[in-house]
Amino acid sequence: MRQALLADRFKLTLHKEIRELPVYSLVIAKNGSKLRVSKPGDTYEAGLKTASGNIVGPHMMLMQLGGGQIGGQGVLLEVLVKQLSSQLGRVVQDKTGLTGNYDFNLRWAPDSARTPAGGEQQGSDAATSEFYGPSLFTALEEQLGLKLESQKGPVEILVVDHVEMPTEN
Repeated sequence: MRQALLADRFKLTLHKEIRELPVYSLVIAKNGSKLRVSKPGDTYEAGLKTASGNIVGPHMMLMQLGGGQIGGQGVLLEVLVKQLSSQLGRVVQDKTGLTGNYDFNLRWAPDSARTPAGGEQQGSDAATSEFYGPSLFTALEEQLGLKLESQKGPVEILVVDHVEMPTEN
C-alpha cells in the first residue's frame, strides 16, 4: 500500500540489486562458542519475563534490548544476527554454522558511553551511562564466544530509478 502511494504521489520507481559492500561475518571465536543451548521445557523462573510479567515458557522466544544489552531466551541465532546488524548499521552474515535456539545475555558499553584509552568518559555527563565496559566486538567474543570479521559480501539494496516532487492535492 505504501509503495503504491509513493509511486502515485512521487512517481517513484525503484529496483533491487545485489552489490558487494562491507559486511560483518559472524564466526565462532578461537576458543569456541559460549552460547547456551535452550532446553525444551525450561521455564526460566529466574530469567527473563514477558512484558506482562509472565514467565517465559517452553517453545517461546524472548528478546530484551536496551542501551548496551541484548538478552534472549529460546532465540534463533538469525534473530541475534538481525539485532547486531541494527546495532552496527551494517549487514551481519551468520557464518557460525550453529543451529537451534539459545539463551544469552550480551552487555557492552554503547559507543556514546565508552571510556577512551585515557580513562575519561566521552560526553558531558558521566552519570547518564549505566554501564562502562567493552565494545560490542569485544563483548561478543568474551561473553558469547563469537567474533565479527569485516569483509565484503553481497548485499541487497534498493536503487531509486526515478522520483519527482509530489503533485498538489
